[in-house]
This record gives sequence, structure tokens and C-alpha cells, in this order.
Amino acid sequence: MRFLRAALLILMFSGLDVPLTRADSLADPLAEPLATANAGALAEPQEPSSGPPPGKGPLTAGGYQHGFRTGIDGGGSFATSTGFAAGQIGYPVGEGYILGGQLAWQGDWYSFFGQNGVTLPDQNRPWGTIQSFAASVSLGRRFGDWWVNGAFTTRFSYEDGASLGESFNPGGILAAQYTFSPRLKLGGGVLVNARMEEDPLIIPIPFVYWEIIDDLVLSNSIAPDAYPRGPGLEIAWRPNPTWAVAVGGRWEYRRFRLNNSGPEIRSGGVGEDEGVPLWVRVTWRLGDHLRADVLGGASVANRLRLADASGDIIRSVGTDSIPYVGAFLSYRF
Repeated sequence: MRFLRAALLILMFSGLDVPLTRADSLADPLAEPLATANAGALAEPQEPSSGPPPGKGPLTAGGYQHGFRTGIDGGGSFATSTGFAAGQIGYPVGEGYILGGQLAWQGDWYSFFGQNGVTLPDQNRPWGTIQSFAASVSLGRRFGDWWVNGAFTTRFSYEDGASLGESFNPGGILAAQYTFSPRLKLGGGVLVNARMEEDPLIIPIPFVYWEIIDDLVLSNSIAPDAYPRGPGLEIAWRPNPTWAVAVGGRWEYRRFRLNNSGPEIRSGGVGEDEGVPLWVRVTWRLGDHLRADVLGGASVANRLRLADASGDIIRSVGTDSIPYVGAFLSYRF
């Protein structure tokens, strides 16, 4: 199972928006076990071949996504709502170096209905509201056609009322990208990430940016700025400078500390939410600084897990596909 997760991650790893400056090459701090990044954010961001130039200063971004109610294997159902907020900044330091920083928040609100396979018999839900807070620092430099970057992240992900100290998950990433031409940039890196009650995750990660033709791009670095778990692999059609349509998918995996409520076996345990979202995304660029995204799709191959404080699985159930919609807005100064 870990091999399959790693393989999916390698195929579908994610990044921030293509038209960012190098100063904004930051790791995404919220995904678990992707805890250090959108790895694609560590690739040198690409300027699009067409379209207005973005702002060159700090970025502020936010978004909301709703997952509609869907069935859980063996009975019951659940729904989710997720909010996102992030801020980024980057400055030149020394000769050719860019120092970046990012603060980010994510809130997941789960609603469970009926008795189901992931909820313990004397509870009405396995978990409720999940909060994630993170801070990242990165340092990047260009060497000819190479762009090299590294980042370190501190992140906390926990159910309301859980121990903050037991929710800490540090991580780091080192990456490099080579510019073959303005239309083709490829690279890779290594991700090292601590996981709650699990062995550290150490995997290779790729970066891709390929303008197949003038209006068609294949990349894992074109996403809404506030989308912390990243866009995965997308193919995007950009017929003019102001808007684009993309189709994509990714593997998504969340892991968080539970509070001490409920039965002793569940107290201070760990929750997991895993799936493969597929989507259609529409992006509008309103001038040089403002970007808006709407997306919709469905998450497939979903699984919910409940583990005790030692990481041993207590419950593990699949769910039906989860239809969802989302909207994101960002402003780059």
C-alpha cells in the first residue's frame, strides 16, 4: 500500500501557479504526508508564453471547497466543507538567492450521518473539525539553466481540542529544475516528511512544465494559489491571456491528530482521509494581479481510517465517489 501511495504521489505531485516569480517558490506546508509542499512550488515558476505578467510582490489567497454528501461502505454517509487561506513573500538575498516565506491555514469541517463503519459504536462521529496551521521558509538560486531550491516546513494538523504538541509534523524538500527551452522545463527532488505515529516518508518527486503547443500546457505546477494540497497533474487550454480551462487529477491524503473525547481506544488517535480527486477548472486573470478560479469534479477511490494513539488501525472503510465544487481568489501585489 505504501508503494502504491508513493507511486501515485510521484505521478501526480503538485505545485503552485505557473506564472509566479522565483521569489514565490515556496513549499506547501499543509498536505499530509505531503507536509512540506506542493513540491511543484519548489520548481522555478514559469512565465506563461501569453497573458499579462503577474505582480512581483507578496501574495494573499483564499478559497472554499464543498464536498457533497456521499455514502460510506456498510451504511451511513458524510459531507465535508474546507476553507483555505495563505500568504507568501519572497526577497532577493545575496547574489542570485531568493529567500521565501509562507504562512497557511486550512480548516476541514466533517459531518457524519447515521451509523457507519468508521465510527465507534458509542460515538456519533469519528471526528469533527480539523485545523491545520503551517509556516515554511525556502531558499532558491539560479545556476545558468538550473534552478535549485530547498524548503523547511513546520506544520500542525489536529482535531479541535487535540494536543497541539502531538500534532507537529516537520518536513523538508530539496529540488532542482532544468530549463531545456522556454516551453519545456523538467526537474525533480527528494521529499522527507515526518508522519504522526508512522515512519518518515522519503520519496522522489518530479516537476513538469511543457507547452505542447501555444495554447496547451501539461504541468504539475498550475493551480489556484490557495489550494494547499496542490493541483496534481493537469492539462490546460489557454486560448487568450485572461482565462484558461484545465482538466486534472491527483492523489490526496490527509492525516491528523484526534482529541481525547470518546472511548479510550480512540483518545489521542489519528484520523486519515484519502482519495483521488478529478476535476475541471476554469481560471480568470483580472488584470496583472488578481486571479479567480472555480472548479468542480469528483473524488474517487476514497477511504477513511481511524487509528489509535500508537497508529494501529481501528477502522478502515471506503466511500462512494464524492462530488465537489470550489472557488479560489488570490491577489499578488
